[in-house]
Amino acid sequence: MQDAVEARGLSAGEQSKVVERGLEEIALLLGFSDKGRFKAQAYERGAEVVGALSFELGAVIERGRLTDIEGIGASLSKQILELWSTGSSALLEKLRAENPPGAAELVRIPGVTPKRVHALHAGLGIASVADLRAACEAGRVRGLSGFGAKTEAKLLAAIDAVTQAERGEPRMTLGDALSLCARWQSELLTLPGVEAVELAGPARRGEETLDELALVVVHAGAQLVHAVEERADVVHAELAGDVLRAARIDGIPMRLYLTDSANAGTTLLRATGPEAHLRELEARAPLSARASEQDVYVELGLPLVPPELRDAPIDATQTYDDLITAADIRGFVHCHTTHSDGKHSIEEMARAAKERGMDYITITDHSPSAYYARGVTLDRLQAQWDEMREAEQRVGIRILRGTESDILADGALDYPDEILAQLDVVIASIHSRFKLGKAEMTERLVRAMKLPVFKIWGHALGRLLLSRAPIECDVEAVLDALASSRGAIEINGDPHRLDLPPQWIRPARERGIPFVLSVDAHSTKGLDVLPFAAQMGRRGGLRKSEVLNTLDADAFVQRVRPSP
Repeated sequence: MQDAVEARGLSAGEQSKVVERGLEEIALLLGFSDKGRFKAQAYERGAEVVGALSFELGAVIERGRLTDIEGIGASLSKQILELWSTGSSALLEKLRAENPPGAAELVRIPGVTPKRVHALHAGLGIASVADLRAACEAGRVRGLSGFGAKTEAKLLAAIDAVTQAERGEPRMTLGDALSLCARWQSELLTLPGVEAVELAGPARRGEETLDELALVVVHAGAQLVHAVEERADVVHAELAGDVLRAARIDGIPMRLYLTDSANAGTTLLRATGPEAHLRELEARAPLSARASEQDVYVELGLPLVPPELRDAPIDATQTYDDLITAADIRGFVHCHTTHSDGKHSIEEMARAAKERGMDYITITDHSPSAYYARGVTLDRLQAQWDEMREAEQRVGIRILRGTESDILADGALDYPDEILAQLDVVIASIHSRFKLGKAEMTERLVRAMKLPVFKIWGHALGRLLLSRAPIECDVEAVLDALASSRGAIEINGDPHRLDLPPQWIRPARERGIPFVLSVDAHSTKGLDVLPFAAQMGRRGGLRKSEVLNTLDADAFVQRVRPSP
């Protein structure tokens, strides 16, 4: 089945989105009839589950575990499998044939009910949002029975609002951007005359998603324009002064800032930005040509501001020696194994952690409610713990006993207290019911954060970059609850998450809440995302003393042990 997916050229995340949208369309089309509304709710639930699974959906399907997930029965499982393997399903095609063309697209517009879809199609042949816009602009909708000029105007405004929300410039995750820039750097360095290629722009500052990429190229006479134009991913390249702008086929441009070694530092500073930071610097004195950024800041009488903090106002009295780095971390936190949805065994993960110089690793497989991830049930816990002990002896690295416990709908954690008390570390995360209202979600999280057990708030806002929006909650209220209780917050280094978002790190620090830098690793390769977590922490001004897994194993356990 995975071969069929790969044959269509889709990544696991892209294919999961195809399934999610297919289930949403089925739900919308079922909702066109009264008798289908109950079934529609089941498909809405299925779309929500698939959205939560995202990149893990393929693994669940391959293991044949779909029907283990609460709310997914045989019928829904069949639709998911069809959508995964073909991009459509017999039921979806049947519903499309039974309803007006474009019905599922049209009903997404506020004010367009199923009844109105039928009327618009029958009266004006409208089969898409574009058709509806054209008809409204031409004043033809107001002539239909049950409509009018006021309704027509409201529909046009609703279309504009939805279109504006959905329209956005192409963006790329930081992880994908860094991988792409690394390839360009490697290939540019092979060109004659290129001396160095440095990362710049928003990627160097650590922005989670980007709409442009930037590199500084130190060169002497290299024929860059022709070489860049010949790249398979470039549609056009144009040199304007010392900046070579390459338009790429995915819509995300690459800017190459060309310089010589004597001006490399100043060019890198300007290419990194942002503009507000450069204006602050230039208000002190014009920026002169310097070989290194350090030289520029020294000339201005300032400490070298790390790229991740250049979005903030300059503080000339600030020092940055104790800003967190990946090298400060002594233990990997938030690791999954084959006991739930990980790809490697406890021993394999432990060996990989030791090879990377760590003193300890926390094994935090999913709890029972995470059916889709083969959460560890009570009857399987002892076997997992035995395996940890044996692997620890064989590998020679401390293996800490933990869980990623679901935060249930009522704010409770997904193991009995007597089990939680036997663990070294508890990560508390939301994996379901992401679409609760703001008040209900806030109440859920506040209850969880106030629990007397020490818990680490995992991937706090549940976002998947460019895929799933953050949950709606009063973050300030949740932080207050955690600050008054026992707990910490993880900064999740998974490039698709990078959660807690940097803008909330400072408010958490002001409340005295400690942090961990986590990897949320589902494989040995997943351990390598730690630098992403460190970069997010640096953007929030996080210091080494505020990060718990900079401690040795004994001190870390003492700080995070669930029971006092």
